[in-house]
Amino acid sequence: MSTSTTAKMIRSFLFFTDTPVMVREPYRGHRSRASSSHSDRMRRSIRWSTMTSSEIHSTAVTESMEACVALFLALLLGHLLGDFVFQPGRLVVAKRHGWKGMLLHTGIVVLMTAIALMSDIERLLPALVLAGLAHLGIEYLTIRARRMMEANGLALFLLDQALHIVSLAIIAALMGNGVHPALGPWPVDTATLAFVCGLLAVMFLGSILAFEVRVLALGAADPGSTGPILRLDADRMLGFAERGAAFVIGLLSPMPALGILAFAPRATYALTLRARDRARQMSDAAVGLIICAVVWLLVVFASSSRL
Repeated sequence: MSTSTTAKMIRSFLFFTDTPVMVREPYRGHRSRASSSHSDRMRRSIRWSTMTSSEIHSTAVTESMEACVALFLALLLGHLLGDFVFQPGRLVVAKRHGWKGMLLHTGIVVLMTAIALMSDIERLLPALVLAGLAHLGIEYLTIRARRMMEANGLALFLLDQALHIVSLAIIAALMGNGVHPALGPWPVDTATLAFVCGLLAVMFLGSILAFEVRVLALGAADPGSTGPILRLDADRMLGFAERGAAFVIGLLSPMPALGILAFAPRATYALTLRARDRARQMSDAAVGLIICAVVWLLVVFASSSRL
């Protein structure tokens, strides 16, 4: 390459002119230990295409944001698994009583997050540590708030989850460079990872949200010394199934509104009950429908948009 050509390339990059320059084609595959071999690096290094400097800048920004989204979704997956799927009611009570329960819960969240980041765990170890520390700090603050404030359970739950999600978003924004979407050790696309997170959210987070709304509106049958605790019973299992079905139908059906049909059995059953029990069932159905709609919108956006 001549000196004049090199000078034109440098000027084009620095001043964002439209002079075509030679750049490497962005590698969009999942990085693994095998792909870091010399032969793979050589194969990727010869993928060249002609792009203008403005296209280079736009592509770099897009890929950086997509990497941040990939890390955020992986961290969110670990959070959903540790904070909902693998947090039984007894552990909720234990963490509200002292540090042992809180540390055990945080350890489970860290373990689930480590599994979610398994594909690149060595490089993402700082993100894992930060996520664990942030989770522990937020748990401490919200549990103290529960003891000291007279806020209702719904407000504390929403505050707790908002703080967790914001903390994960900050970590992803700071440390997401070069991250590719993966489901544990398996490379996937962003849409698949978003779908898994969405399904867990509507099924498990949705059950807690429906419970807190019901307690706020209708009261709790057994408040207990640490606040009402949601038990894993047949009614909760039904909620898992109907919200999960509504979410999947909404994503796979050409008419997303058909997801409403998943709540038809509960609504029909509610009509046969007394007023208070009917209100309880209809409240759960309404909250389930709302959270399915909101999460559906977020997943569709994450799956179809190039950020």
